[in-house]
Amino acid sequence: MLLAGLRLMHTFAGGAETTPAQWAEFRELGRLPGQQGTTAYGVICSGSPETQTFEYMTGVEVASFDTVPPSLGRMRIHPQRYAVFEHRAHVSTIWTTWKGIWHEWLPRSGHEGENAPDFEVYDERFDPTTGTGEIEVWFPVKVP
Repeated sequence: MLLAGLRLMHTFAGGAETTPAQWAEFRELGRLPGQQGTTAYGVICSGSPETQTFEYMTGVEVASFDTVPPSLGRMRIHPQRYAVFEHRAHVSTIWTTWKGIWHEWLPRSGHEGENAPDFEVYDERFDPTTGTGEIEVWFPVKVP
C-alpha cells in the first residue's frame, strides 16, 4: 500500500491534543493527486522512548508516488500480519484503545509486536465531522 500525506512529530504526552490539528491541516489539502478511494489512514511511523516523541502520518492511499507533491510525506506499507481492533467511541478517546493493545492485549496474547507501521483506518464507517463511528486499529505482529 502506498500512502501520501502529512508526516509530523508529536510528543507522547501531547499527542492526543496535537494530532487533531494535524488531521484538520490534512483535510484542508483536499483530494491528493493519484488518490485511491476516500479511506484515510493515521499511521504511527516511529516512536522514541528516549525523546518521548513519535512521528504520525495522516494520509490516503495513492496509485503511485509520481504525482505526489514534494512537500508531502510518503510511506510504503508492505504486506504484514496484523491484529485488527475496533474503536467505536469518539475519536478523541482512541488513545485508550492503543493503551489497551499495548498494556493489556499484547502481554496476554502470546504475540510479539513487529517493527512495522501500525495504523488507524478511517473509512465510510467514520464521520470526521462528529468524530464518531467505527475506526479500525491495525497492530503489526510477528508471524510465529
